[in-house]
Amino acid sequence: MNIPNNMRMDDAQWQQLIRQVAEQFNNLTIMRGFQYYKQKRVGPLTYSEQQGILAVVQGTEEYEVTLSMQSLSTSHCSCPVSSHCKHMTAVLMSYAEQLERPVHAIVNAHSSTALKQTTKPVGAMSAGLSSYADADEQQDMDIPDNQYSQIKERATELADLAISEWHELFHSSLRRLGTGTASTSYVQEATDELYAIKPRLSAAMDQLFQLHVQLYLIRFCVPPARNSITHSPVYLSYPAQLAVDALLKDIERIFNHPLGLSVIKGNKLEQHWKRLAETSAYLRTQMMSETASIMFFTPIYRQLWLNWIVPELQGSMDMLESELAILNDIERSLTAASTPSHSGESVLSSAQSSTSERSSKAVTLPLPLVLAQSWIYFHVGQDDQAWKRLINGSSAYGIPPEHLLHFLHVLADSAEWKRLGDWLVQLGPLLANRRNTPLNDYMHLWDTAIQHLPDAENRMWDTLVSMLPHSRPAYEDAMHSRGQWRRWIDFQLSTGTEPLEFRVAVLQPIEKDAPELLLPFYHQAVERYIGHKNRDGYKAAVKLLKRLSKIYKKLKQEAHWEQFITTLAVRNSRLRALQEELRKGKLIS
Repeated sequence: MNIPNNMRMDDAQWQQLIRQVAEQFNNLTIMRGFQYYKQKRVGPLTYSEQQGILAVVQGTEEYEVTLSMQSLSTSHCSCPVSSHCKHMTAVLMSYAEQLERPVHAIVNAHSSTALKQTTKPVGAMSAGLSSYADADEQQDMDIPDNQYSQIKERATELADLAISEWHELFHSSLRRLGTGTASTSYVQEATDELYAIKPRLSAAMDQLFQLHVQLYLIRFCVPPARNSITHSPVYLSYPAQLAVDALLKDIERIFNHPLGLSVIKGNKLEQHWKRLAETSAYLRTQMMSETASIMFFTPIYRQLWLNWIVPELQGSMDMLESELAILNDIERSLTAASTPSHSGESVLSSAQSSTSERSSKAVTLPLPLVLAQSWIYFHVGQDDQAWKRLINGSSAYGIPPEHLLHFLHVLADSAEWKRLGDWLVQLGPLLANRRNTPLNDYMHLWDTAIQHLPDAENRMWDTLVSMLPHSRPAYEDAMHSRGQWRRWIDFQLSTGTEPLEFRVAVLQPIEKDAPELLLPFYHQAVERYIGHKNRDGYKAAVKLLKRLSKIYKKLKQEAHWEQFITTLAVRNSRLRALQEELRKGKLIS
């Protein structure tokens, strides 16, 4: 439901609401309300000019909550507590979500309010620097309060400043906070400080500002990918991980809104494109130090191009080709740095070095670079080049499946069915050693492609076979769900699968639609079970023989059945235990 304009909040009103939450509710009540919010116990919100926000919350029973946004102290709930209850805070969090404000700001209302009231030490470590920064990066942190007005004055020119200057302003602004640690409460406080210097901006530039606030704070929370001394991987603390998760969720929300540069003309439009190019450069720099275990800026780089840049290019390839040239230059420089030079050898040209097979084998490129090149090649339609890099990167790293599946989802969302089929064929083997979850997603995408392009089904079967044995569950499910009974039976026969390993529900539709196909499957298994020459094997054989009896009867081939069971009993007459089990099963007299 759309929020009425009189129920929306600017930054000052939002901060006032946070203060009221801290005043009216204790931490225990807030945390209980958060549990209710996460459990989706809050019903739809109704907005009323007279009463405020109305909602029903499912507790021990249904409780009606009325929130007065003029003064929380006059709000009411029909529960026994009546006011200051968890049901009210749960509704507040749902309201914050609809406002697209951070819910964690309400959850951390007490700590963030206390932080604001704390005396802020001058000369302490800047909040604008990562808490993992080197000591020499933490010099010259003192900034007198009377210079804050100069910072705000400088911020009025934000649209004309380069992105690097934006981050310098953020750095200066956050010095006032003093020492900070990566947590949701501190990030909320830092966000408030940065929004306090934000000038009036165009809608598109305002979105860029929001994005860079989040990027700056992620950089604060995330340590370098590897310890500078031991070179061992570095991982986020739990509070830092919560803070980064919230920031990434906000970034996802920001990217969901298109920039809409088509309404901007002239110098203003050029100004916006400069900021976008600088944003791409910033993300490119940040992601190059990332590893597969800590990869935050790489997906953001991908989303920047997918959601904001490519839709605004209107078919022009200039910016994409420029970005691709930069990425390939990085590849060449890394290759050159890793390739020993020998006197007397000719130096390869840049074009030659980029295509040198020997160099590509010798150098393992950073995974973020591999993914970035693949995405830009994807956007310019050079799929062969994208596949080549993903295949090489997968052999070096085993690319996390979510990065591979994202290509497929983009194609499905844009209804590029022929291209989706091609990508499914190429990326399937890269997912082959993964667990079932990514393969389930992969198979759903095949189903979608085949609905629009039925001829793609044969390619699906060939791809799944090439992915065996890792694709076996997906392959079997695909055959079973499509009623490919002969293919399914042939596969089980070729792999020596035991019929008794399957649930009855798996075999029932085959017994109903094509019972004759089960005859060789069951007959082979009966011979194997008898060949074990033990009581368990004989019991298993009798179970299958009973099923065979029913199938022959259904096929109206009782004479064939009688001939078979008689021959089986005579041939194995010396196996007394088998004879006993056959009699118990009433298969012979």
